[in-house]
Amino acid sequence: MAEHSRLTDSFVQRCRWVYALTTSSVAVTGAASSLKTALNDISRHELGIPKAEMKSTESHAKIQFVALGNGVWLDEIRRQGNADIKDVPGGSVTFATLGARLFAADCTDAIGMAFKAGHDFPESIVDIFRSWSIDLAVQWLRDSPASRGLVFYEKGNNNRKGFQRLTEPLPVTVAELQGTTLLATSAFEFFGSAEYIDDQGADIVSLRQQLGGDHASTQPFIVWEPHPKSCLPDTLSKHQHVARLVNVFSPNHEELHSFFGEPTADVDPMVIEAQAQSFVDAGIGPHGDGCIVVRAAGHGCMVLSRHRSACWLPPFYPADSDNVVDATGAGNAFLGAFAIGWQKTESYIEAAAYGTVAASFALEQVGLPMKSGEGDGELWNGCGVEDRLAEYRQRIRGKSLEE
Repeated sequence: MAEHSRLTDSFVQRCRWVYALTTSSVAVTGAASSLKTALNDISRHELGIPKAEMKSTESHAKIQFVALGNGVWLDEIRRQGNADIKDVPGGSVTFATLGARLFAADCTDAIGMAFKAGHDFPESIVDIFRSWSIDLAVQWLRDSPASRGLVFYEKGNNNRKGFQRLTEPLPVTVAELQGTTLLATSAFEFFGSAEYIDDQGADIVSLRQQLGGDHASTQPFIVWEPHPKSCLPDTLSKHQHVARLVNVFSPNHEELHSFFGEPTADVDPMVIEAQAQSFVDAGIGPHGDGCIVVRAAGHGCMVLSRHRSACWLPPFYPADSDNVVDATGAGNAFLGAFAIGWQKTESYIEAAAYGTVAASFALEQVGLPMKSGEGDGELWNGCGVEDRLAEYRQRIRGKSLEE
């Protein structure tokens, strides 16, 4: 036992992040396998954390997407007249990662995910993320509870009424990605205030310079979803200033209206386009060539840039469709897929098509869609993602998908 104590002390000092991978992505044999099992058993016994395999990386892998923001949440769903549903995985990181992963069946480990898990975080939820075969980094916190919240719905429908925090969020910062493959990602999706984005953007520049090579001279594609509570008239100028640091600024229509003192759920295309134009005029992206994407729930989305007039794309499902079960996370999934779509096509409009399809998978159930199969045979909720994208493209044929 004394030997175990010495090993544990070394383990704690050396291993800040625990990498959780599927067994199919790491092959270990002989003595190495025995050592890995012993270390995992020690970590579980001494630290009170679930078993996880360690990932050793000698060089930076080609990661295409990482989402950072308020972390992974465990939601408790409350609908009047229905039994409560507990431990539903949620949060911006969860659904943005889902959106990116949907379009990465042929390169699953190019999608990165990092989050902090409290001592009571269910290992069954981590197993879901492992089943996606992504590059997964989990930091277990023995002295903190998992991030939990209550989600309330209006009686008789699926409209989300409110959210109440039960515990504190456990965000991951760019600085905390040091030592992982995720810092070298080609795209980030952020959820947060203007001040948060300003800080994270500065860290991206300095830390990637330390990586050297191409990472020092190239900056990742950045998608920013503003925190709803930060979207106020007196923060408009700050958001417009910080939007110059990102490639895509994406509020939903209610958040956009809130910047102009008009908090309303109404969707008036002319008003939305005029308000969005003020961000484009102020400049989005380091060279002013970024775009604003306004997500308007059942009305679809609007894409606008200096080089592209306003383009509205319809949702995959109409708002009154029986397929719409719970819209929670659909906007986050949209943005994760948008980041992948842009990298594949370099078109903001095409990227929005990717996002629209990803959102459709997020809202077909409470929580996360069910994955089955692998590679070309991979299905989500029994449907091929690329098949659904092809169907959506056919449906909107006639709209220009060229920049």
